[in-house]
Amino acid sequence: MIPSFIAHFGDLYPDSKAESRLPRGLSQPIAYGESHTWHAQGNWCNIQWHNAKHVYLYSIEIETQRQLKIPITISYPDIHWQYMLKGTYSLWNASGSIPVLTEGHKHLIRGEQGRYAMEVAKGRHWLVGFNVAAHWLERYPEDLSIGAQHLSRELQPDILYQSTPISIIDLDRAELYYLLALSPSPHIMQDSQIYLPISKLIEQMQTLEAPTLSPILNKMQAVKYYIQQCIAKNEQVPAISALADTFCIDKDYLSRMYRIAEKENLVYYINRLKQERAVELLRNKVPVPAIAEKLGYSDGAAFRKAFKRYHKVYPSAYTLTKK
Repeated sequence: MIPSFIAHFGDLYPDSKAESRLPRGLSQPIAYGESHTWHAQGNWCNIQWHNAKHVYLYSIEIETQRQLKIPITISYPDIHWQYMLKGTYSLWNASGSIPVLTEGHKHLIRGEQGRYAMEVAKGRHWLVGFNVAAHWLERYPEDLSIGAQHLSRELQPDILYQSTPISIIDLDRAELYYLLALSPSPHIMQDSQIYLPISKLIEQMQTLEAPTLSPILNKMQAVKYYIQQCIAKNEQVPAISALADTFCIDKDYLSRMYRIAEKENLVYYINRLKQERAVELLRNKVPVPAIAEKLGYSDGAAFRKAFKRYHKVYPSAYTLTKK
């Protein structure tokens, strides 16, 4: 996949060298991605990316004490899906500025190869985006392609085209945070894990939020889906406070509304899914220490205690009774 939408923060400060270490306070490290960070005059810019075979994923986060205009290169005329998770930004091309993409909104952009500029105001800004190889999209014309009703197919040099920004929905946040928080895997497996959330994000860009679903119910469904994905992929489920931060909701309000909407305590729901997954792993003869690690327990003893509390028997006894 050809990397695209490349930010040249170093061009603003030639004396600042790119570092691989992540800046303090970064919103979301991408464990499987590459990273460059520039520090200069109290500002920092971090770019994380992963170059899969069919998808180029990037996360750009900036902390600045003044307005900045950062050179951007678009190296291939693919369509970009972009999500503004913090702050705002605008793009400049030969004809002027594309309207600002504000926090909590998403859009599509497309442009010919060329140099552009990304403008941000003083403060913290976080943009997550990806572009997909055109030949891959063309294989799924009914599900994934973006037609002329969204973006012009006739590209002019040095001109950027933008779809109308729309609100990021909670299901987008679930897919984005799941995508960014994936654990490192061998290359082919890593790419295969990325493609499913990417395809769902593409579909959700074209699908309006269900009108019959209230905002709070939509948020609860997104939280449930995120938890389910973590456990299914043997990823540690974040603490309730971290889940609340991910979905922009107070943690006490999240727990209370989840209990009202789902008739179940959120902590109990997470534990129930963990224990159901533990049974699957035991049946597949996965050792107890490995299960404890996969499900986020501190050690095998903590897992055995939790298993006994839920199933009324220890894992060893459970496997014997189920033979």
